[in-house]
Amino acid sequence: MRVQIIGAGIVGLSTALALVERGCEVEVLDPLPPGNGTSRANGGQLSYAYIAPLASPEILHKLPKWLLAESSPTRVYDAFDPVLWQWGAKFLRACTRRKAHNSVASLGPLGRSSQEILNRWRADYKLDFDWRANGKLVFHRDPHDFHAARDQVAWQASLGIEQQILSPRETVDLEPALEHLEHQIRGAVWTPTEEVGDCYKLCQELARTLRQLGGEIRQTRVTGIRVSRRRLVALTTDDGDIDSSATVVAAGIASRNLLKPLGIRLPLYPLKGYSLTYDGIDRAAVPKASVTDYFRKTVCARIGERLRLAGIADMDGQNLTMRPSRMALLKEQAAALLPVVAARQPAVEWVGLRPATPDGIPIIGTTRVHGLWVNAGQGALGFTLAPASAVEVAEKIVPAGGLQQQAERERHA
Repeated sequence: MRVQIIGAGIVGLSTALALVERGCEVEVLDPLPPGNGTSRANGGQLSYAYIAPLASPEILHKLPKWLLAESSPTRVYDAFDPVLWQWGAKFLRACTRRKAHNSVASLGPLGRSSQEILNRWRADYKLDFDWRANGKLVFHRDPHDFHAARDQVAWQASLGIEQQILSPRETVDLEPALEHLEHQIRGAVWTPTEEVGDCYKLCQELARTLRQLGGEIRQTRVTGIRVSRRRLVALTTDDGDIDSSATVVAAGIASRNLLKPLGIRLPLYPLKGYSLTYDGIDRAAVPKASVTDYFRKTVCARIGERLRLAGIADMDGQNLTMRPSRMALLKEQAAALLPVVAARQPAVEWVGLRPATPDGIPIIGTTRVHGLWVNAGQGALGFTLAPASAVEVAEKIVPAGGLQQQAERERHA
């Protein structure tokens, strides 16, 4: 069985590997080289257990101020975009305790599965991407936020998610690089099982592995999907048509526009994020763990010999232009979080679009078109959830019983 995968980011490449492991021939299609889109310079955190979605009751009272303040972690730049209004309405409806719990209950097993799969892939294929098991520390400045975090940790414990609540002193004892902030910290959540790595380097490693296993990666833009009688026929690309009877759309936010002409409307919106990468850092000056400043919604992690700091979730449509004021804000936050590093190191700047669903649950599975699947909407958890998302969609394409039973089904379809 030959399968085309549209998208050479972490989700698309993971999907390709999961399909190769099930005996499929794969061809990955993307206008950019592997990993050069949203996977290029994300926060680097593998948050398998800390998976609370953005949509929550706690965020509702913050949104009015956030949307207007220049220093807020999220701003709206295209308020007249009908797609934003539709997505935003669904997002607000997802900001209930029950729906937030449902999202965590769905994402939890996906996160645990991803951790197991990625660790197996690391061993089986000798993947080198600056991986470390370093734990994740989320510290809180606001008492209300910290109270909500304590409740969330208590509830997640019922799902088997192990986390610890730390006092300000315990937070600094665990991570001395935050000592200058102790007077601002109200408490923290420590998740010891979390990991870190370079998503871009993992994409390169997955691409290498795919080629070694006989997979193809073609640098071309898919501009359309041809369908006849609700069956997939071909993909239209910049290099001409490609016959296809099986395709997975894993192209991030571009998935939305590709599927819309077929009457398939994905509830995706691009949350625009920024990052700074500091090279040649002094390990003694940076946190050992991945650190999240919950109030400012910024994350930092040491990735190899570099420090990655990322944040901001702007609603700016599909505009990839780097706004100077927002990058300046992230640099200001970097200086406040780790003044020693930010003061002496130049940083590589980056911006990308995270394809988010309103409730944080990715879209994985079949579509109304026979032979066409989708794997998108992982949002800020794309790096984390890619392996399990890949295996889930691969199992739908090649169910238990393998390719022989799949071929029989197709002959009788």
